[in-house]
Amino acid sequence: MNGITAEELMDCLETAGSRHDAAVLDRLWSSVPAEMRLPRLSAGTVSALYQGGFAEGGQRGTAIDVSGLPGPMRREVTWCVFRVIELGGRIQVHGAAMLARRLTEITAGMGAGGPRSLTDLTARAWLQQIPLAVHRRRGKLPAPSSLTQMRQALLRFLWLLDLAYDARPWWQRESWHPVEDPRVPVRLHEPQGRHAVHFHRITAGWLRRAAQWHGKVALETGLLRWSTLGQRVFALAAFDAFLAARSISDPRLDADPARIRHLMLDFLSHVRASRASRGPTEGQPVSAAHAKTILVNVEQFYLFMHDNKDEAAAATGEPGWKDLGAGHAGFYRARELPRPSRRDPALDIIDDAAMTQVMARIGLLGDSAADGGLDDPQAMRITMLQARLGRRINEILMLDADPLLPLAPGPQPAAGPGALTARLRYQQTKIDGAPDTIPVDAEITAIIRAQQEWAAAWLDAHAAPGTQPRYLFLGLLFNRNADRPYVSATLHKTLTELALRLGIRDSAGRMVDFQRTHRFRHTRATSLLNAGVPIHVVQRYLGHLSPAMTMHYAQTLAETHEAEFLRYRKITADARDLQASPRDLYDMLQLDQRTDRILPNGWCLLPPRQACDRGNACLTCSKFATDATFLPELRAQKDRTLALIDTRQAAFTERTGSPMAPGNVWLDGRHREAGALDAIITALESAPEAPDGSPQAVRGAGTPVRADAAIARQDERNAR
Repeated sequence: MNGITAEELMDCLETAGSRHDAAVLDRLWSSVPAEMRLPRLSAGTVSALYQGGFAEGGQRGTAIDVSGLPGPMRREVTWCVFRVIELGGRIQVHGAAMLARRLTEITAGMGAGGPRSLTDLTARAWLQQIPLAVHRRRGKLPAPSSLTQMRQALLRFLWLLDLAYDARPWWQRESWHPVEDPRVPVRLHEPQGRHAVHFHRITAGWLRRAAQWHGKVALETGLLRWSTLGQRVFALAAFDAFLAARSISDPRLDADPARIRHLMLDFLSHVRASRASRGPTEGQPVSAAHAKTILVNVEQFYLFMHDNKDEAAAATGEPGWKDLGAGHAGFYRARELPRPSRRDPALDIIDDAAMTQVMARIGLLGDSAADGGLDDPQAMRITMLQARLGRRINEILMLDADPLLPLAPGPQPAAGPGALTARLRYQQTKIDGAPDTIPVDAEITAIIRAQQEWAAAWLDAHAAPGTQPRYLFLGLLFNRNADRPYVSATLHKTLTELALRLGIRDSAGRMVDFQRTHRFRHTRATSLLNAGVPIHVVQRYLGHLSPAMTMHYAQTLAETHEAEFLRYRKITADARDLQASPRDLYDMLQLDQRTDRILPNGWCLLPPRQACDRGNACLTCSKFATDATFLPELRAQKDRTLALIDTRQAAFTERTGSPMAPGNVWLDGRHREAGALDAIITALESAPEAPDGSPQAVRGAGTPVRADAAIARQDERNAR
């Protein structure tokens, strides 16, 4: 339930310890509609509005009989059934009916002194009593499957009652769940808003209370978002275990400030040496990225507590927070934290061969299982949108039910083939203030319309009458209210099954990993840059606030940069061949990073740490180099220089009565520049054509021409 095991949930419920409150129960009971206040609850007894909330399975006719329960318990069970349905879930009738019978037997057997409310006993106590009640009646214990169903229903009901009876402020609860507790401040469209955050895993009370208060302030002020809060609580749980092993129970961590740094370096070593406890890497050392996440979150938590120590002490009732000092404001020095290894950029791209396979067989996602498909038409359309648009996965999964806007105000003109037809509005959940619309063509519009038709049919069959969907792509479980989007984990699982079934591999023979759906975004960004789309247009399309963010997606173009750079002969300001190796020159310039060394008409070879004292006299500098890609600018510069000489000569003659004489400082400088330009242009124009016969190439990412030779070289390197 919400990422927590049954055993952990029972611990969490015992930690909270909420108890029956008659006044609260009266309020809960008043919220239950009259058509649900029945002695027997099932799809056959409630009104049509609630019938879809009962999953009867193969046990049709079974009902949840609450008539024999004590008064408070009868109201509690009825309210819990209603609450599950109200939240968009479905009651598993068979398990809930068995639970109601067992509760009736247990309370009747205990007589007047027995429990009157579900909260009178702990979850563990109820689960001990249930098998005993069955054994008394039948002489044998219940089947494990029956016990599992009753346990699931019992824990679900106790979870809801614990929240309802808990009179504490929301942030002091051990588990936070935005769906069931609307007081938790999350964004309107929160990708992780369906998941709970559990604080009971932090066993030290002083640290748990501090984490809860920190989480409250961080959510309310926007310092953290819901997904990052979960990471922070996970990191603090790991820190809690580390402190418990060393019997540390003081917010200061050590009475001697000089030993705090030593302790946190021990924690760094502890985290780096830890091993994964679950998942595909279970038993293996945790990655550097995972270790860094834990260490940074703990450090940031203590920095926050240090900066707000007086308020923290008052809110948590732990005066020790007041004694935090400078040593708690930062635990680690530069370069001490683990550094994740740089991922091969090629792994972020789905190459053309693999993408062709994916799109050619994508129909399998939507085909029925009887026809050999995966029976998930939503996954098919989501993948089509990702491949075409390159949006983040949550931007697609959380599209509004009707996300299309007119392309422009007023009547829309008839669109030709490939023309843009509408604007797509998406939820910008990552970057505040970033764009949230992009223009789309008729193909994208058709995909969205097809999904809307599918969603309308699904709602007719599964949702409450009159339900209006919140999202375009719908979650299929616990979603009678149609307010939950399709789950990304479901998409990953379905795409992985597709890749395994088709054996899709890239040009290097590697299996395509669809678990990282962000690869579609990298692929789309790279294809746009390679196609010559200007960087500022790609930036706007991807929803970035700065070109630097966009250039993260251009890392894979380094091979293209290098191949194109090496195609041309490099010459100096005096038109001689540059003696340095072109490959060494490329490495020195690092064209994808050292753009400050790229001039309008060539490159400056001055070492980065040296300052230039020549102003703009590059054409007479021995550190200047250029090649044929700059010929248009060099020709234009020569024409401008000669025109400038003529203009200045005329002005000088008009003012003095005679032209500038040879030896004039300005005139000699311009003649040297013109001579250098003439020599450079002559040398470049007399150079042989490129091997592929192409007359000209244009440098850099986001330009309209890519030479076939450069592309071929890149493909050859990838194949190796």
